[in-house]
Amino acid sequence: MKKIKPQDGLKFDGSNVERFLDDYELAAELDEASDYDKARQVVRFVENGETRAVLKTLEGHKPPDWSKLKAAMLAYWADVDTAVFTERDVANLVDKWTKKGGVSSVADYHDFRKSWDPIQAYLVSKNHVESEEELKKQFYQAFSAGFQGRIRDQLIKDNTLVVTVDNRARLPSFKTLRSAVDTVMKGQISLSFEDTRSSAPVAAPFKRRTKL
Repeated sequence: MKKIKPQDGLKFDGSNVERFLDDYELAAELDEASDYDKARQVVRFVENGETRAVLKTLEGHKPPDWSKLKAAMLAYWADVDTAVFTERDVANLVDKWTKKGGVSSVADYHDFRKSWDPIQAYLVSKNHVESEEELKKQFYQAFSAGFQGRIRDQLIKDNTLVVTVDNRARLPSFKTLRSAVDTVMKGQISLSFEDTRSSAPVAAPFKRRTKL
């Protein structure tokens, strides 16, 4: 077996997997190591801890098969390198809406949800946040001051607003908060519908024409 010599900076920590594999294969080529050698020795070039523990579970580690192990490493870590969304996207989205005065209509809410829902789903499914509960404060902050007041009133009406021992209000669970927002939005739709009906022109009563 040809030993692949250690090199400065040639250590995989779970990020930039493609660059690591390129550098590792170049080092192996310089030492005339075979694919079998690469599969056997790559663990020595991976940082000890979670990253190394994951590597040992991948296909191609045992029995050693470099083509399978390389493909498994790319499949597992490439997604980490090219994250679709991060928590920064949540902050940027909320900042965008607060600069516009906040979500203040049903149309705004639909537009906001089109961006928010995919980000939330991705962050939770990829364990970038422990749960949606970490996002509820930012979700609430995206609404205008007026709508925040309506949401708060709805929580009080539903008896779901959390009050601490020092008489300070706290947001309930994300699910409860979202339900209150949906209720407020449905009420807004009803009000808009009533306004439309009240402004509709009323047909004048039919008058019989007088013969001249």
